[in-house]
Amino acid sequence: MSVTYTYDGSFEGFLTALALAVEKNLPDSAIVKEAAAEAGLFSEFIKAGSDPQKAAAARDLVESRGSAESWQHLRFAFLSEAPGAETAILEYVKLLAAKGPAADNMLADDRVKKVHGLSARVGGEAHRFKGFVRFKELADKTLYSKIEPDHNILPLLAPHFRARLGTFNWVIHDSRRNNAALYFKGKLVYAPLASARLLEDGKEAEVRELWKHFFKTAAIKERINPKLQRQNVPLKYRKNLTEFD
Repeated sequence: MSVTYTYDGSFEGFLTALALAVEKNLPDSAIVKEAAAEAGLFSEFIKAGSDPQKAAAARDLVESRGSAESWQHLRFAFLSEAPGAETAILEYVKLLAAKGPAADNMLADDRVKKVHGLSARVGGEAHRFKGFVRFKELADKTLYSKIEPDHNILPLLAPHFRARLGTFNWVIHDSRRNNAALYFKGKLVYAPLASARLLEDGKEAEVRELWKHFFKTAAIKERINPKLQRQNVPLKYRKNLTEFD
């Protein structure tokens, strides 16, 4: 009989389930969110809960048997929210536990290929969004940005903008996931945010027009390449970019 560990959807909950699964090291095991678990005749379900010590132990295992880069691959793959990502990570960590640092060089192994591939997609999207985020100034001078990324990259974007906009209060709103990173008076928190009513400053429209004008005049007509532009700035991201309004 197979064993499926369920978790509450949080990263700490996932790491707790991961620690339990690696500890038991059963050949046919999986990790899924509690909300996605389906009762079956041939699988035992174990609710992992959320244990900070077990979560820390899971991280220690990955970094000691692998490396800091292995940990980043795990974290990014989790943020991909791809179907089956949790179980793919479990198999990857089992391989790390067995092979040590050499596991990350086994690029032809499906366990490594899957997690490294998910990690690369998440890292790539996070890198692109550092240039795609556009802020609007609200009436209280708070900066607000709405994004709709494919992956849950908000935890990767927030530290970047905290370092660059530390003197401002700001909100980055992932409307696809109804979640937001809020930076206020030096404190960064994550909180649910289903919708936002923007009370824009009167000058916001003028600033937006200036930005659009700059985008148009900065382009050299002879070098305009729509195909390359679509590659660098995919159509799905443009509705939240001022210059494409």
